[in-house]
Amino acid sequence: MVFLASWFVLVGLVYLLNKQAVKYFVAIYWKSERLVVYVKKFAEKLSFIPLKAYTVAALLAFLAPVFLAIPFIRPDGQVQWLQGFIYMLVGGTVKALNMLLGGASVGEAAAQSAGVTPIIPGVTLPWDQLPYLAVAVVVAVVLHELMHGYAALRYGIPIKSVGVFSLLYVLSGAFVEPDEESFKKAKTEAKAAVLASGVAANVVLALVAMALGVVGAWLGLQGAVFGVEAYGVKPGDRVLEIQGCGLQERVYTPDDFLTKINVLAGMGPLLGINKTVVCRPGDKVVLEVGGWLSRYTVEVDYAEFSTPPKIMWLYTDGSLYRGGVRPGDVVKKIEGCGVSTDIASSGQLLLALREIREKCRPGDVVKVMVDRNGTYLVLDMTLVEHGGRIYFGLGPGSLPLLGYDEGPIRREQLYNTDFTKLMFWLIVVNYGLAVLNALPIYPLDGGQLLAAVVQRRFGEKNGKVVIEVVTWALAAMLVFNITLGVLGEQYRVLQSIR
Repeated sequence: MVFLASWFVLVGLVYLLNKQAVKYFVAIYWKSERLVVYVKKFAEKLSFIPLKAYTVAALLAFLAPVFLAIPFIRPDGQVQWLQGFIYMLVGGTVKALNMLLGGASVGEAAAQSAGVTPIIPGVTLPWDQLPYLAVAVVVAVVLHELMHGYAALRYGIPIKSVGVFSLLYVLSGAFVEPDEESFKKAKTEAKAAVLASGVAANVVLALVAMALGVVGAWLGLQGAVFGVEAYGVKPGDRVLEIQGCGLQERVYTPDDFLTKINVLAGMGPLLGINKTVVCRPGDKVVLEVGGWLSRYTVEVDYAEFSTPPKIMWLYTDGSLYRGGVRPGDVVKKIEGCGVSTDIASSGQLLLALREIREKCRPGDVVKVMVDRNGTYLVLDMTLVEHGGRIYFGLGPGSLPLLGYDEGPIRREQLYNTDFTKLMFWLIVVNYGLAVLNALPIYPLDGGQLLAAVVQRRFGEKNGKVVIEVVTWALAAMLVFNITLGVLGEQYRVLQSIR
């Protein structure tokens, strides 16, 4: 209801300004010739850029998100590479289809797909993210179209009008309308520059947002905002850094905070993090906290960052399950191969198992003492091997995790800072627009660029056949992945953003 109400308020305002811009009260389509003058001014200010160099740079940036790779810069400055989306789309489609044909569930197949999720406020996206999304969309779309106009004017192609459109918020954007006849008569180089410029602008904006994220993290603008009081941190304040037991790490997001306190709890190995800390009873952990106008530190006893050694679940082919350990058991002690350890926390259990792995061999028998519903049991566990090493059968959720299963704060009570949300959506929106528009699907920018190239190479008639085959094939894959993502409820990842 809020979604529809806000839409009709917007439509009503536009209707008062320009009746012709409102189409059946479900769409807005407003174009103006008077706005062309601003695009011309923008082009004049950037006219110092060498045209050939600009065209080459724009084409490289255009190809990067779909056919090459682009860097993903994390707030801590680490760089990962995102492979071209075309490979994810084709590869994900093949994997998902094979899984479905093999009898896998929709959810399992969706996990192997390209992960395409439509962003629909109030449906796949929480309403509280709409302001950040709206700013990101406006910035991304305006610069996208400005650069289309810039390239057109630099190559002598006139611009007829500038406009905006929206269909119930879901399909929204802006456009620069070049003179159609002039564009058709232009050389392939000019067409390529015009079509590539919008995507190139979005790629650059995404990279700029990533760089701003790094700077913002250094300035303390990121962190985990607490929605309730916990660990001595006041509601509304954000944790910026964790220090203690040899660990000194900055905090960038709520998930980052939870990961690092679970590393403190000794749960790093189950999270795929090869980092261990050594804390002793009585040790202190210091949280650096940022408030509205000040910063302060909170000293917390290490005992606050530990979880009970209760088994949540196990792989049935691992040593623990085969030895008789079951979900719900609380491990009390482990003995074998010269190891004898009383277990008081999940972290201690993992340390003991790592020591067993170092000192024992497959086939050795280790005693595991557990508390099962108040009954003390001594189990003989024969160690089994998997992948060349002793395999216990533990997974990421086999033991309680702080913030999810244990602790004074839950994941849903932690929030990103406003700065983090804005940078996140600037990255997502610009990357998404770049990928979508660069796909060789006609009439998207990528499809039009493909048309310009193949029609020049194979002629207009044969070129149209190539364009139609590529367009329908990729469009079908895109629709398949979107449908699979919706049915497999991948959109819940968006709904969890806070």
